[in-house]
Amino acid sequence: MADPVLRLRQICLLARDLEWTSSVLTTAFDAPVVFQDPRMAAGGDLFNTHIRLGDSFLETVCPTDLAWQRSSTQTRLLERSGDCGYMAIVQVPDVAVASRSMSVQGSGRGIVSGDWNICPGSPGSGLAGVESGRYVLGESLPKNPGTVSGVNVQFDPRDFGTLAEIQENWPDHGDFPKNKGTYFPAGNRWQNGVDARPHGGVTTGFAAVEIAPRFDDPEEVCKRWMNGLGAGCSIDPAQPTTLRLAGQQTMRFVKPEPGGRTGVVGVDLWAAPGVHKKFDAMVICGVKWTLVDYPD
Repeated sequence: MADPVLRLRQICLLARDLEWTSSVLTTAFDAPVVFQDPRMAAGGDLFNTHIRLGDSFLETVCPTDLAWQRSSTQTRLLERSGDCGYMAIVQVPDVAVASRSMSVQGSGRGIVSGDWNICPGSPGSGLAGVESGRYVLGESLPKNPGTVSGVNVQFDPRDFGTLAEIQENWPDHGDFPKNKGTYFPAGNRWQNGVDARPHGGVTTGFAAVEIAPRFDDPEEVCKRWMNGLGAGCSIDPAQPTTLRLAGQQTMRFVKPEPGGRTGVVGVDLWAAPGVHKKFDAMVICGVKWTLVDYPD
């Protein structure tokens, strides 16, 4: 059985027009933008928004004018594929263990990038005084009283079918809707709106992500994720391209359609309970979004 912390916590999209795409997503999913990362914008290449779906997050990133002038990984991907799914982010119970095991999967290319963040305060208190630095493979997440902290580590899409990221944040990985613990990518104030509105009228969060690897066999890529994440995730022998995480979540790996998109191509969302489904399936940002019922 998977560790309850091991969850698909965030999906990232790549788009040309951040304002328009974010507006479409907030309307479609009845969910608010809770954070725009000023540090990302200050870096000069990307700017972003985070939309809260329950206690999970949908990020959209967009290249800056400077990035288009210089040509970046993201601008080249947009030129090749248009607006698209960009990254899958999984929350892990121990980033020191998972970073080592993820780094040796496939070609063993190691870490693409990684950062740690630590800030005085508590979940919901904001990011005043935040410090950050480059993550070193195998480092443990600092857990100091009176602080909030987080680590994110990214791995090569050629090994995992899409840009892959693992996250560990502290304190509190409690179960939703009580989970108002730290989640650094979305800032440190989103927690303050959870009690008043645990989720919108469309979805409570992610049920599954569908990934179409560009280079390797889907079954092999599924095994890499399982061996890299560890923490009790599993593959049903009858479904060798489906990885089971905690909370009934899955990651599915499929062959790309001829001439079709690769990377994150589909996302299943848990339908909000007690309300009429707003849609069955639709495509936004090159990704197919499907509403599904939580199993009894």
